[in-house]
Order: sequence, then C-alpha cells, then structure tokens
Amino acid sequence: MPKRGGKIRNWNNEHFEHDDRTHTNNTRRVSFKPGTNKGKNRFRWNDAAQVLLDGDIDMGASGGQGPNRKGFRGNRGRLSSPAPRPTKKKFIPGLLPWYQIIIPYGAKHDKEVVLRALLGFISPEVFIPHYYKINGNAAVFYVDDVKIAEKLFYADRKIVMSDGFKLVVIVRNSVPNVNVDANMKEKMKLAMAKRYNPATKALDLTKFHADSDLSDIFCALFRPIVMMAAIDIIAENIPDLEALNLNDNKLHGIEHMKVLSTKFKNLKILYLGDNRIPFLSSIDPLKSLPLVELYLKGNPLVNRFNDHDIYVSDVRKKFPKLARLDGVDLPPAIGFDVSEDVTLPPSQQSFLIDPAGQDLVRDFLTQYFAIYDSESRQPLLEAYHETATMSMAANYLTNDNRNIPTSRLNSYISNSRNIIRITERESRRRYLKTGRLQVVSFLSDLPKTKHDLMGFAVDLLVFTPAMIVLTMNGVYKEITVNGTPSRSFHRTFVIVPNSAGGFSITNDMLFVTNTTKEQDDASSSAPVAAPTAPAPAPGPAPGPAPDDTRRAVLASLRQQTGMNEHWSVNCLQETGWDFQRALFIFNQLQSEGKIPPEAFMN
Repeated sequence: MPKRGGKIRNWNNEHFEHDDRTHTNNTRRVSFKPGTNKGKNRFRWNDAAQVLLDGDIDMGASGGQGPNRKGFRGNRGRLSSPAPRPTKKKFIPGLLPWYQIIIPYGAKHDKEVVLRALLGFISPEVFIPHYYKINGNAAVFYVDDVKIAEKLFYADRKIVMSDGFKLVVIVRNSVPNVNVDANMKEKMKLAMAKRYNPATKALDLTKFHADSDLSDIFCALFRPIVMMAAIDIIAENIPDLEALNLNDNKLHGIEHMKVLSTKFKNLKILYLGDNRIPFLSSIDPLKSLPLVELYLKGNPLVNRFNDHDIYVSDVRKKFPKLARLDGVDLPPAIGFDVSEDVTLPPSQQSFLIDPAGQDLVRDFLTQYFAIYDSESRQPLLEAYHETATMSMAANYLTNDNRNIPTSRLNSYISNSRNIIRITERESRRRYLKTGRLQVVSFLSDLPKTKHDLMGFAVDLLVFTPAMIVLTMNGVYKEITVNGTPSRSFHRTFVIVPNSAGGFSITNDMLFVTNTTKEQDDASSSAPVAAPTAPAPAPGPAPGPAPDDTRRAVLASLRQQTGMNEHWSVNCLQETGWDFQRALFIFNQLQSEGKIPPEAFMN
C-alpha cells in the first residue's frame, strides 16, 4: 500500500518524461515515497505541453494524450489516491481540415525511418507529410486528410522501432502558422508559372499546398489571406485568365473570392471540386462571373440534392450562361433568340389590346368607382352577374411596421383568401364569395375609400364580343379610418354581356397591400387634377390660345362633356392637355355633383 502523502506519476503522460522501452533487463522500479520527483530533474508538465503541443486541441476523447494539470482526487478528495485506469481513447474529427502529428523523441530516428514505420502501419493508405521538422526532441509534421489523421491516431504505441522504442504518436487538430511575406509570394509566383498553360490561358492550382516548390511553407488556399495573395499575383501576371482550377484545396467559405469577377473579366471556366463548400448559396459571391463551365462535384453542397435535375436547374439560375457542369455538357437553356443589345420598347402606363375598347373601359371604370367611393355600394348590384364570384387577398410588405395603426391591414387580412396560407379546401371555398348578393355585401363591409383615378394603370387584355378582361392597379385612401392611410391595390375584372344589352362582372379578384415609399412620394408630388368645387374665373380670357392640336382636343372634350370653352380649357390645363385624364376627372367630379351649373353655360 502506498504511504499517505506520497506522489504518483501521471500514468497517461509517461512518454513525455522517459523513453518507453520494452527491454526486460532494465526494469524500472516504481517508488511511492514522498519527494521522489523533487529536485532539479523533476518533470515540468507546463513546459512540455508548451513545447510539444503548442496549445492545440487533443483529438483523444478520453485517451489522455494531453497533460493533466490537476491531481486525481479519489475517496474523500485525497490527492494521493491511485489514478483511475485510462479508458480506450477515441478519435474525434476536428473542425479544421489540417492535423498536426507530433512524434515525441522522433529526433532519435531519421525522417525516412519514422515515415516508413508510419506508412507500414497504415498500409495500404499513404500520406504526404507536410512541413516535416524537428522541434527539440520531437518530430512534427502535418497531414491534410481526416482519414489519415485517424489512422495515425490509433498508431500510438503500436509501432515498435528497431531499438525497442514504442513510437508515440500525438494527433492535434491544428493549422500551421502562415506569414504572407515577399519571400512567400515569390515562391507562389514560381509555383504558378509552371502550372500555367498560355495556350489555353488556364491555371491549374489543384492541391496547391502540396506543390513540391512550397514544401517548406504553409500555402493553403483555404486561408483567406493566402487566397487573396494568390489572386493578386494572378491578376498582376495573368489578367486575361480564362480558366482556373481550384480543386482539392479544402475551400469552405469563399465570400472573399467575389473579387474574381472584378479582377478577371474573361474568366469563363472555374473548377471548385473536391472542396468543403457546404451550400449552393455559398457560391453566390461568384454569380457575377460569366461562367460557361463549372465543376462542383465532391463538395457537400452536391449531396444536399436528392434530384439531380433540381441541382442542375438551381446552379443554372445562378449562372445562366453555363454550358457544362461537373464535366457533363448541359442541354441548351430555354430562352429567346434575342440579341443582348436589343432595345426594349418604352413602357406604357396602360395597354389596350383593341383601341376600340377605350371608350368602354373609360366609362366602365368611371361609373364603377364613382359608386364604389360613394356612401353606399349597394348600387353595384347592377354591375355584377347573378352568379358572379369574387376573392380578395391581402398581405404586408416586407418593410411594413405593423405597430403603426395606419399600416395595419386588419380589415383585409381576416378575409384574405391567400391560398398559400389557407391550404384546407373547405376554408378556401368559404373565403370565395359567390353570387352578386354575397359579393356586394362583402364589398360594403370594406373600409370607405377614395380612389385616385389619375394614377390608375389599366390594361385591357381581352376584348371580344363574348368577353372582356380588364386589369388595373393604383392607390386609394381609406377616408373613414384615422390617418386616412393609403393602400395599393391590384384588381382584375372578367366582364361578359348581359341580357339587357349591357355588361356584367362575372369574376372579380382584388389584392390589397400598403403603398410603397415610391407610391407615397408620387401621390404627394402629383398636381391636383381639378378643384373639388371650382369657381369661375373673373375674366373671360381662358389663357394662351391653343394650337391646332390643342384646339382639336378642346373641341373633343367640349363635345364629350358639354362644358363651355373656359371650363374645358381649365380642365385640360390642369391635366397637361391629356384628353383621357381630363375626361376621367370630369366624370369623377360630375358623378359627385361637384361641377357647378355655370360650367355648362355658353
């Protein structure tokens, strides 16, 4: 039994203190006497850990390869209690793609002897020992493969050298230090020179860190500082680069590589295979490159797709000009045979499939919204077909502040037939209004409004004797709500002839949301079209005499409205001599009874 107060050796770290020989003719005695480790030869854990391990991560889950600075406390907390028997150690992969291999007392053997022993143990696997060096009595090198690191981890104390040593192998998840200086850049430049093909303007940087010319420096392109240095060297010496191969470089995050699109305007082929890129969205920084060929095979992002066609489709969305992916030619993309420099026709506020429908559209909208904006919407019963159907959907804009009362869409959201949100069939049917009584009753419950007919964008999509399809979008205000909030809307009417010789709405679809900042600015800066209660001018002169075109517009407006010349000129001047707008304003004000009788006196 050991004496109380005696100190024991830390069993799990004997390889740091002495040579672990298997000779039987020189057996060492274990002493439990106090003060055994005192004196100038006492082993110092902190010094050994600092020299050999450099503060890196121990890959053993419970193997005890690292220093144990705390004494083991057994029963009643005595520091002298016997240490527990070490459990079987387990390899845990690290987050980094590099592993440091430490061979304590590896300096006793030649480099070739140590590597041959390790290769023999893990055969048939092979590895490249990067940056092999002697650090004190230890041999240190790096590997860039997790499988190799695991096999070397389990080689600990299982290799007996020729002189009887059991080879100790320590595995740490660690990346070598890097210092990008002028000397390193010069070596990188020389390594790139031999990898460049001027005939095809292609640079092959596959597994660049393993290049024989870079064996004495850490030049891994997955480190952003190294990648940026490489890009600067390439841009300076090969600005017209067309193809770049970055396969097998442990690349993970590539946000910093977005500079490729600005430095290499001609880069059309890019290989990123056998790296560690996790998601397809990770390559978004490269979307501005005009790539025609891309290689991504061997990255985790590819395995996230169960359907290869979806994978191809999603990649092509990011690179529309792509013709080859992962070494396979892609079918031609579906598109239009239009040259890139084609000039698109100017946009129009409104579109008429048939100019003959212009008068009908104008009269219909004027009459419909005059009633819709009035005190009672019951007269709209005459506008809808007996079997008419209607649906309304509402949604917030992404930047809406819903804590502001004027931004809330409570009057609409509760009745919104958003089929993405409402998936149950019966609920979808319930939110659909059928029959003109239901439709008009529903419309009557919505907030009272005032539409800006001047700002309408109207499209007449179908105009036949059997059917008219009319769409519009614009802005209106809720006049009975505090703050008179503005709303943006889009509406579609399907109109059919009725038995009375007129027209009826058979289908009505309404979408409501808040106005955008641009719509608010346009609404606030728009000139007033006409006064709500205009008064006659004191003098008879209507202003500068119009030219022939304006005289024709004036004559048409007087004929359509019955107003005298003075009032007709004022109306046209307020609308910039736009006949359609002037007619809209007249019909709106006339329906509200806001045009005085003197406007019709000659």
